[in-house]
Amino acid sequence: MSHRAVIALCSAATVLLSAPMHARADDPQWGLKAAAGAAAPWAQGEGRSLRLTLEPSMKWRLADVEFRVRERIRWLEQQGMARTDADVREFTASWRGDSTSLSLGAQQITWGRMDIVRVADLINPVDQHDLFVEELPQAKLARWMANWEWQDGPRSLQLLMAPRPGIDRLLRQAAGLPVQAKQPDTSAANSTWAARYGFEAGGWSADLMAVHGWQTSPSLVPVMDAGGLRLQAATSKQNSLAFSADRPLGSTVLRIEGLHAQVEPDAQAAGLGLQAHRQTTLGAGLDVRQGAWFVAGQLVAQFTSGLATGSEHTALLSAIVQRKWLQDRLAARALFIRDTRSGSSWGSLQLSFEQSANVVLQLQADRFRGDSSLAFGSLRNRSRIAASVRLQY
Repeated sequence: MSHRAVIALCSAATVLLSAPMHARADDPQWGLKAAAGAAAPWAQGEGRSLRLTLEPSMKWRLADVEFRVRERIRWLEQQGMARTDADVREFTASWRGDSTSLSLGAQQITWGRMDIVRVADLINPVDQHDLFVEELPQAKLARWMANWEWQDGPRSLQLLMAPRPGIDRLLRQAAGLPVQAKQPDTSAANSTWAARYGFEAGGWSADLMAVHGWQTSPSLVPVMDAGGLRLQAATSKQNSLAFSADRPLGSTVLRIEGLHAQVEPDAQAAGLGLQAHRQTTLGAGLDVRQGAWFVAGQLVAQFTSGLATGSEHTALLSAIVQRKWLQDRLAARALFIRDTRSGSSWGSLQLSFEQSANVVLQLQADRFRGDSSLAFGSLRNRSRIAASVRLQY
């Protein structure tokens, strides 16, 4: 479904849901975010990095319908390669009743409770071009969908339908090889359907989730053709069931999450040798907050079965340590993620200072280690020290 078609759908829904057009409307609220950053390589990093972003936004209420629009314009240079993109970050028409709500348009959905490694957060793809400088909400790509939700106290039900497949925006190169990606066609058969049921029991806050659609992260398969060796992005469909829960224990929060998915490669991926298989992912995390200190640790293990090569397993061990000063205006954060099977890792140090309500300054150092064939090792050339300034009005 094209952007124009979805915009037309939003307009039609507005006519149906809103009061007569002579109803009084609030004045639009305008906003603007801007950011600029530069990075220099260190360790095994290669080349400088530069980024500029501009993100205007508007919120407007007409009777019972609220419109939200955000657009991001970005210029990015990495290792001598530059790109410019313009992404719709949000474009929604939303109606909210006493216990139900409906939102149509481009939006982000956050499911699950693991705040370092995504397990059950399956709906929105991400932009991998600058994933490790941007926080996850900024790296996520908005997805066009219909989003209906019902809530009654601690119980809630959410139903989603996205007509367009959502696939990560991949890097142009990985492990020194060019990457070629092709989005699946937009069709009724390629739509994503998802449901989430939330409830509370025994001191736990929990969600049960089900998704029928596409995996957002494609597999990269080496292909040799007349143009030489390259990596082809191979996409797969999935039927998945997941759960996510947390429970406060004093100043500590215990989190658990799990996912079981049946993965079916599409015709192109099957032609490249990918096979149908099952994936089971289990994660547990502990958050501890004591005064100005915050410490979080998580372990996420994934088991894959049904492959001709046999079963595979991997585990990611991650930790965050954060400290704040000056009424939370100054913050330091250390993050570390390690693949326990291969030994590849990503370490990050970040220092941010809120100079005013509108200006934030930030320094960040990232280092990736491991063989170039491994997940974090393939990003060694992106090890860097970066400085940025963010403005918000």
